[in-house]
Amino acid sequence: MNSQAGESNSGAAVRGLLLVLVAVVVGVLLLRSVDDPEDTTVTDTAPPAAPGDTLPTATEAPTPTSAAADAGDAGSGTVATVATTVTAAPATDTTSAGAEPFQPRPAAEVSVQVANSTTVRGAAGRLTDRFKTLSYITKTPTNYVGTPIDRTRIYYQPGSLLEARAIAGVLELDADNDVFPMLADTSAVQGFETPDVLVALGTDLAE
Repeated sequence: MNSQAGESNSGAAVRGLLLVLVAVVVGVLLLRSVDDPEDTTVTDTAPPAAPGDTLPTATEAPTPTSAAADAGDAGSGTVATVATTVTAAPATDTTSAGAEPFQPRPAAEVSVQVANSTTVRGAAGRLTDRFKTLSYITKTPTNYVGTPIDRTRIYYQPGSLLEARAIAGVLELDADNDVFPMLADTSAVQGFETPDVLVALGTDLAE
């Protein structure tokens, strides 16, 4: 009877040990699944390449382009340059529409005095009479003391330049080279009457 009890105890011990081993194995498996929950095996489902098939080549990621390239031809890969045309504003005419350029005053508003620098007697009077026929305000003809002048000169008071240039045109003189501001010293002009324009008569026009 003691032998049967011993066999029964040893069988119980074996079963207990097996249960402990199973529990340990199960515990290890559970710990591994908790430690590495993402440990999954990815199975490549793509079918194996058949003989003669061409494997696809690796493609590069597209290179970022500027907004200008996106606006161009998507297939050319060339950056499109957008040219900006700047149109210059038209020049502004400061002269109002219909306005006339500056004009000399009418002859009837311009005073002229002729001073004869030559030895031709009466030349200043004859030229003065000519200005009278053109409606100029004529001063007393006089003499220009000193060395005779070869070419007639026209002197003008401030504000009478255009009128002096007009008189130069009447006498067929050079409006640019024969017209000068009024003499600072008019002592050479006998009986100077302060005209708007003084004509210093030279030998070229003396008659």
